[in-house]
This record gives sequence, C-alpha cells and structure tokens, in this order.
Amino acid sequence: MTKLVELSSKEHKTLNVVPSAIIEYASKQHVLPVSAVEIAHAATCFPVFMSRNNVDGGWSFSAMTSFLLNQNLFVENGAWQPVFQPSALRTYPLYLMKSPKDPEQFTVGFDPQNSAFSVTEGKELFAAEGKPSEHLAMVTKLLENELQHMQASFLFANTLEELGLLKAIDLKVIYVNEQYNTIQGLHTIDEDKFKTLPAETLAQLNEKGYLMPIHAMLMSIYQLNALINKNNAHPDNVPVSTVKMEVTKAFSHH
Repeated sequence: MTKLVELSSKEHKTLNVVPSAIIEYASKQHVLPVSAVEIAHAATCFPVFMSRNNVDGGWSFSAMTSFLLNQNLFVENGAWQPVFQPSALRTYPLYLMKSPKDPEQFTVGFDPQNSAFSVTEGKELFAAEGKPSEHLAMVTKLLENELQHMQASFLFANTLEELGLLKAIDLKVIYVNEQYNTIQGLHTIDEDKFKTLPAETLAQLNEKGYLMPIHAMLMSIYQLNALINKNNAHPDNVPVSTVKMEVTKAFSHH
C-alpha cells in the first residue's frame, strides 16, 4: 500500500486532479468496490459478488466489469457508460485516511506519487483563499459518508455469514476457442438457504433494510449475460460462449 499524505490547503493549494485520471484508472479495473448501500444500484448494470479482501480478511462487495484483468468493458471511447457510478470512482484519486494528529479521526488523503495529480492542469482542489473547491467539497462529503457505508457493509456481510447465506462459487468462463478461464474467490447469496429462512428472520432482515440488497445480488447474476455480450462486442477480446457458475469444491470456513 502506498503511503497516503493528508491533504492540506496550505501545502497543496496548487494541486489539481487531471481530468482524464479517473477514466484512465477506471478503464483498468475489472472489479470495482461497492458498499452495501450501493448494491441495488450496481446490480442494475453489473454482476455483484462478495469476496474476502487480502488486507484483513474482511468481506467486500464488488461489481464485475470484465472477465479479464486490467480491463473494464464499461469504459468506452474514454467515457464511463453506465448510469450508476460507484462512489469509489467518484472520489478517486482521494481517499479516507486516519488523521496523523488523531487516529480516532478521519481525514482526506492522497498519494503524492499518483500521476492523477498535476499543478499545471485539471480540476482545482482548492479555490483562491484556500477554501475547498466545489469538486473537493463533493468528494469530501462522499468520503465522510463512506465511513457509515463501511460500517453498514460490515454489518450486512456479517449478518449474511451468520445466517449461512453465503455460497462460494467459481465462474468458469468458456471461450469459443474452447479455452477457459476460472475466476475464483467469489461468493454470492445461497438462494436455496435464503428460501428456507423462517418468517421471523425475514422480518428482521426486512427491518434492517437487507432484503433489497439480497435480492439485488441474486438478480445481478443475470448481468453476466450482459457482460458476455459486452466482451464479445470488444474487438480485441476472444468471444465467450458461456459462463458457468460452479460451487467451489473446497469451500471451507476459515
């Protein structure tokens, strides 16, 4: 992980975000992180899965944008196509970081090595008097919301795990030339288990607002068809004939 530096109006008043930076970054992401509150929106465009993150083994939700690494089929002609844009894209290249002065507090950080920043061109982060620009104000608000969203995602994921509603799957992407590629480490909702939940549990899930994202994740699997079509329309990609969702053989609870 790159070391983030706290953004300061004194030290970084000439810092701009290069306009093309967000799209360039997005175009190389085959999955994009989404929070639990974004799942219903994300599912209208993408297949949404859960996986364990490599940092602390916690659960994260992500929208799949391609079957290939470093490719995003939803960026075309240098523009983001879907109506829905995940918060993680709208806030890039700024991040939430623990304040160096008070680890209990969060602040806005950035990676000074990132070529997304420039002092000569782009969207200003600070206006003349060192006040946050409109762009920075918007991003700061999104990042502040992110704290609550992270907490909501954590609680939602834990509830799914406690109720045994998670199913580990592999996606077997089969190409027309009969070669295939297996995408591992994904989890989705176990629909059969979900159907057998007692009314009382369903009522509790409903009360917490969890039924909508659960249904959205299940429905989002149909977006794999849209992803196949997008892949097959891409001039450089080998066409996919089918994608099989297989239950992971060695699924064990760690």
